[in-house]
Amino acid sequence: MALSRINSKDCDYIVALVGAPNSGKTTLFNVLTGSSEFVANWPGVTVDVRAAVMRVDSKKLCVVDLPGTYSISGDTAEERVTRSFLAENPVDVIVVLADSTILERSLYLPLEVMSVYDNVVLVLTKADEAEKKGISIDVEGLSRELGIPVIMISALEGRGIEELLRIIMEYIESKQRPTRRIKIDYGRLSPYVEELAKHIRRLGVDEKRAKWFAAALIQGHEWVIEELKKLRHDNKSNNDNGKDIEELKRLAKRIRDRLRQEGIEPIVEIPRIYYDLAAALYEKYVRRREEEVRLSRFDRLLLHPFLGPVISGLASFAIILLAYIVATGSPLDSLLDALGLHKAARLVSEYSLVNLVAAGMNWLASIVESAIPNPVIARMIGEGVLSSSYGVGLVISFLPLVAVMMLILGVLEDSGILTRLAAGFDNVLRRFGVSGKALFPVLVSFGCNVPGVLSTRIMENEEERRAVIFALPFIPCSARLTVILAFAHVFFSSGIEKALVVLVVYSIAITAFLLTLRLFGYFEGLEPSELVLELTPIKKPSMRVVWWFFWDKIKHFLVRAGTVITIASIILWILASYGPSGYLKYNETSYNPGASYAASIGKAMAPYVEPVFGVNESLAWRIGFGLLGGFLAKEVFLDSLAAVSPMHGSGGEFATLKAYSLDPWTALALLIAVTLYVPCISTLSVIYAETRSVKLTTTVLLYDLSVASLVALIIRLVGDLLAIL
Repeated sequence: MALSRINSKDCDYIVALVGAPNSGKTTLFNVLTGSSEFVANWPGVTVDVRAAVMRVDSKKLCVVDLPGTYSISGDTAEERVTRSFLAENPVDVIVVLADSTILERSLYLPLEVMSVYDNVVLVLTKADEAEKKGISIDVEGLSRELGIPVIMISALEGRGIEELLRIIMEYIESKQRPTRRIKIDYGRLSPYVEELAKHIRRLGVDEKRAKWFAAALIQGHEWVIEELKKLRHDNKSNNDNGKDIEELKRLAKRIRDRLRQEGIEPIVEIPRIYYDLAAALYEKYVRRREEEVRLSRFDRLLLHPFLGPVISGLASFAIILLAYIVATGSPLDSLLDALGLHKAARLVSEYSLVNLVAAGMNWLASIVESAIPNPVIARMIGEGVLSSSYGVGLVISFLPLVAVMMLILGVLEDSGILTRLAAGFDNVLRRFGVSGKALFPVLVSFGCNVPGVLSTRIMENEEERRAVIFALPFIPCSARLTVILAFAHVFFSSGIEKALVVLVVYSIAITAFLLTLRLFGYFEGLEPSELVLELTPIKKPSMRVVWWFFWDKIKHFLVRAGTVITIASIILWILASYGPSGYLKYNETSYNPGASYAASIGKAMAPYVEPVFGVNESLAWRIGFGLLGGFLAKEVFLDSLAAVSPMHGSGGEFATLKAYSLDPWTALALLIAVTLYVPCISTLSVIYAETRSVKLTTTVLLYDLSVASLVALIIRLVGDLLAIL
């Protein structure tokens, strides 16, 4: 599906979901379609159009999840995409959502949409939360006043969903639209709106859309001119339309100047008209129990300019430590051992989730290997793909650790706590030259840098967007999380050390991101725009939403393991098992990895690896081969290292990684380098696709590699210095 068009042949009817961020739009989309799309409490996560097909009474409905937006008249990416989709597609019903817990503020968008379109259904979401807050809404009265169907739902509880579908189908099949609709009274601006609308109607625009265009044009929105030019091009019926449009633009400017002389700022006055109408409707149809709204002590601490980042950092450390305890048993095993409970400590360590999955992958590898008669193919599949020491098996062995981390984050996200932890960093982010909106691409990038780069479309201007795109590859994605967790597990002993390593790596990566923003902003002269971040109330997390969050991340992990990593594993095994003289691995004693194609590739990287990481030539070419593999996909770095490991054959869990025998400082330096160095090829491709700049894409590649090498070298030298002291 293209960004703004959907093929109507794929469905009988098209239903578009329109709503502000946090209105419950994507949750409703998931409930209606069964899709496991990511559900977030962050404005701007859903930037692109998403669609899914569902069946109702033998009819196919294409349900379209449009970007979260507060308006359809502005110039942000969300507004442009939503406006374009509604204009260019034969949408049968526009379902506009409003949050029933903050109805006075969330009625703005429905009022604006229904002032332009007739086929609108208003859905009041979060009915369960409204009841808990003592909010009562006269739905029937509001429906009569607006002149459109209004329904109250709770998507999480499934309340009102069947009725919503019934209303949608009746609305579609009846083809009848209410004749009595609430009208927007522009007050003292009405004569000016009418004057402009009259000229716009001459261009073949219907009355309602003409008034909307007129109001937007008075506010100074240039997209109206482009839209009218497009209509002129499509109609091709009036050769003088071009002159009419230019005259219309000049007339709008004269009106705008006249209003400003009268002390009226149109871009403020027109939204105020909508908000005043929303406030009047709220006052008439909503009753609520009076309660004092104020920030909790927890909120005030997290928003404190100094304590906020400290508390958020400590909380992040606790989250990582908890994930290690649940998935690996560490440092719980060390604590039990210190208490003299040696048997319990051994059981916790040996039967941890990570070790159980690794043992399972090794068992599967042995079964498959014994079932394949050809010894070369058997070893390629068993050892090269399934074994926990190589390939997919190695990556899958760390699935429990990633899964536990995602489960914890899902709970924090839906409860509203994660919003507050991020808010603790908001003031910090603004000090580095970009608006707080950059927070959201960063959060998306922790899952994957590719959608992170795409979500920079929410930035207010192109300069800010390019700055964020340039710095985003430093944010560790979930693929790099796998590498970080694996290295911490293999090369560091206690659970405290492991958690600290993860926190240090993330801290350095985030610092590199922030300093890069500052550097880019310095040369571009950027000034951060304003951001209002609404803290949703802390609530009991919904296991349904947590599951959607969790499964979205794990599905991505498993799909990559089953496709990219499997293919890469086979290629890497072949490169490590074959050389100019043919197949090398006939038996353990005859195998010489230094004679493989992988060695030839890795040795080309050795002159770079040796001085940066301080390793000998034997390890340097192996690490170089791993770094090249990581360019394909970050998890492939582990696979590449395992494929050319100094140790082959059986040797315990993760023996191929342990065989590198890296000291902690060298391991940390290598881990930092892998986290910061060149973006994966997919991220690099989307950076070019979004910027269309070969120069910026190439600069990202060289800059990231330079920063990674410098930081890794400094860390390794610090380790060498401490060893001497």
